[in-house]
Amino acid sequence: MHSLSSIRFLMAFILVSITTSNVFSQSNDQTTETVIHLLDYIARDYPEAVQNGEIVDADEYEEMLEFSAQAYDLTKEGSFLSEKDKNVLEALEQLKIFVQEKKSATEVGELSRRIRNSLIEITGIQTAPALWPDASKGKALYAINCASCHGTKGNGDGPWAEGLDPAPSDFNHSDLMRQVSPFQAYNTIKLGVNGTSMRAFSELTEDQLWDLAFYIKAIRFQDDQTDTTALRAHFEKIYPEVNLKDVATYSDDELLARLSEKSGKATLQLKALRLLVPTGEESNSSLSIAKEHLNAALKNYTDGNKTLARTSALTAYLEGIEPVEARLNANNPAFTLKIEQQMLKVRQAIEQDLGVETLKEETYKALTLIDDASQILQNHKLNYWLTFVLAASIMLREGLEAFLILAVVLALIRTSGVKKALPWLHGGWITAVILGIAGWFLSDYIIQFGAKNREIMEGLIALFAVVILVYVGFWLHNHSHAKKWKEFIENKIGRYLQKDKMFGLAAFSFMVVFREAFEVILFLQAINLESEPENKSAIALGVLAAVACIAAMVYLFQKYSKRIPVRQLFQYSSWIVVFLAIILMGKGFHSLQESGWISVTGIPSLFRIDWLGFYPTLETILAQAGLLIAIFITYKITNQRIEKTMLNKS
Repeated sequence: MHSLSSIRFLMAFILVSITTSNVFSQSNDQTTETVIHLLDYIARDYPEAVQNGEIVDADEYEEMLEFSAQAYDLTKEGSFLSEKDKNVLEALEQLKIFVQEKKSATEVGELSRRIRNSLIEITGIQTAPALWPDASKGKALYAINCASCHGTKGNGDGPWAEGLDPAPSDFNHSDLMRQVSPFQAYNTIKLGVNGTSMRAFSELTEDQLWDLAFYIKAIRFQDDQTDTTALRAHFEKIYPEVNLKDVATYSDDELLARLSEKSGKATLQLKALRLLVPTGEESNSSLSIAKEHLNAALKNYTDGNKTLARTSALTAYLEGIEPVEARLNANNPAFTLKIEQQMLKVRQAIEQDLGVETLKEETYKALTLIDDASQILQNHKLNYWLTFVLAASIMLREGLEAFLILAVVLALIRTSGVKKALPWLHGGWITAVILGIAGWFLSDYIIQFGAKNREIMEGLIALFAVVILVYVGFWLHNHSHAKKWKEFIENKIGRYLQKDKMFGLAAFSFMVVFREAFEVILFLQAINLESEPENKSAIALGVLAAVACIAAMVYLFQKYSKRIPVRQLFQYSSWIVVFLAIILMGKGFHSLQESGWISVTGIPSLFRIDWLGFYPTLETILAQAGLLIAIFITYKITNQRIEKTMLNKS
C-alpha cells in the first residue's frame, strides 16, 4: 500500500495545485486548465475520501473541500465566462455543496465531468495537439528532463529519486496510469505540481509538451514482444472512429469502455492507440521500432547478453524494415538491398562476436540508412497508381513462382493422358487460393502469428517443395529414356498416379500455391495499412490485373506445350523443376536465416537476385551448391544404371 503522500504524488498527472498568490498572474487559458485539472481530480479521487456518506480519509476529504472551493473561486475571478455562461458558476457552487454534504461519488463525479466539458466547450481551450505527437522526440525529451527522477524505464527509480518526498511517480503503475489522459499529463508537465519536486517545464514548446505527454502515456505499453504489423492492423481498424482528440483527452479506462462497445479486442486496440500514429503522420512507425530495437541490440551486446542482442537485431528487421520493404523497393530497389544487407551485417557482427566497437559502427550505419528510408517514404507517399503497381507487382511475382511449377506438372499430366489426376492437382491449388482469400479477411490472425514464425513456416514449406521437386525431376528424367513410350504410358503411368499418390500430388499443389498466397497476404496487408481510404480499391485492381496476366500465360503455355513431343517434354521439364528446386532451396534457407533459425555469414562482394533465390550469404550458397552437387551425382548414377539396363535388354 502506498502512503498518503505517495498516492498524492502519484496523482500528480491529474492535479495542479495553485496558491492564491499566483492566481492573478495566470492567463485565462492557464486558469481554465487549472480548473479542469481540479475537476478531474475531484471526479477521480472523491471515492477515496467519502463512501456511503461517511468520511473514510480525512486528509483526502480536506483536499476535496479545498479543490472544489478553488475551482469555484478561480472561475469566478476569471474573465473567460460571459453572462450567459453563469450557469457554470452555479454548477461549481453546487459542486461545493455536494462535497460539503458528502453526496455519493456518482453524483459528485458526474457533476464534475459535466462542468469540465462545459468549460472546454465555452473557452475553446485546446485539449489535443494539432498533429499526432512524435514518439521518438518524446523519448528524447524524457531522457533529458524526466529520467533522472522517474528512471530510464519510468519506474520512479531514477538516480535523483532517493530522498524525495513524495517519491516520483511510477509510469508503469497501471492503477495510476490507466486513470490519466495525455491532456492531464500535458498540463502537469506544463504547470508543475506545487509542494513537490515536480516543477513546471515552461521552457518546453507546445509540441514538445505533447510529445512528452504522449510518450509518458505509452511507457507502460512498451515491451520487446510488440508485433508492429499486428498493432498497425488494430490501429487502422479503430481509427478514425477514435480520433486524435479522443486519444488525447480520454484516460485508458475511458478509451477501454468506448472500444469495448465496438470490438472484442479493446485491450490490443488501446495499446495500438497509445503506441502508434496514423500512416503518414510520422516518418514511419515501423522504422521507429527498427531504430529502437537496434539500439536495444547494441545495449544488450554491450552488457554481455549476446542472445538478447541477437533477438533484438532480428526484431529490428522483421518488425521494423520488412513491413515497408515493398514500398521501399518500388521507389528505390538498390537502396532496399543496401538497407537489408546492412541489417544483415548488424546480425552478423553479433553472431560472430566481432566486438562492441564493430557492432557500434554497423549499428550507426544501419540507423543512418533507416533515417534515409524514412525520408524516401515521406517523399514518395502512396498514391492511387503507385498502390496499383505495388499490388500488381507483388501478385504477379508470387503468382508466377507457383505457376512455373504447376504449369510443368499440368502439361505432363495432360500429355500423359492421365486425366483422373487433374482434379487432384486443381483441387490442391484451388484450396490454397480459397484459403488465401479467406486469409485476407482473417489477416489479423495471420499477422499475430508473428513475423519470426511466418518466416519459419515459409522456409519449411519451401524446403518441402524442394524435396518434392527433386523427386519429380528425377522421375521425369528416368522415364524420358523409355524406348517404348506408348507402352510406358499405358502400363506404368497409372502406378505412379494411384489414388494414394494422387493425394500427395494434391498436397504438393496446395503447398506450392499456399506459400505464395501467404506471402501475398502479408505484403498486400502492409500496403493496405499504409494506403489512404480512397486508394484502397487500387489494391483489388492491381491483384485482378496480375491474375489476368497469369491467366494469359497459363493459356499460352497450355496451347504451345502440347506441340512438344512427350519424351522431350519430360526431358525439358526435368531440368526446369530441378532449376526451380535450387531457387526454392535458396529462398527457404533465406527465410530461415531471417527467422534466426540459421546463422548468417554475409559475402558483401556478391550480388543478390531475389527471383533466382540467390542471396550473398555463405549458408544459402552452400545449400544450393550442395543440392546441385547431389543432383549431379545422382544424375550420373541414374544414367549409368539406365544405360546398363538398356544394354542388357539389347
